[in-house]
Amino acid sequence: MSKSDELYRAKADECRRMADKAFSPLDKESWLKLAADWLKLLRPTSFTTEAAQFDAAERESGTGQEKSEREH
Repeated sequence: MSKSDELYRAKADECRRMADKAFSPLDKESWLKLAADWLKLLRPTSFTTEAAQFDAAERESGTGQEKSEREH
């Protein structure tokens, strides 16, 4: 999981905790909407192939490895 995805999940969790503490239904609804909005920022995790998963992991790690022409 990328650093930005971790941050988005943490923010969503924080919003959910605030929703649990909210006094009014409107406040609770607003906090839950914010939590959902944070989660919408997450990148999709479903890749179609193992090669696409490998390429995404390589980009994430920032190793600078050149892309191989071979199948992974």
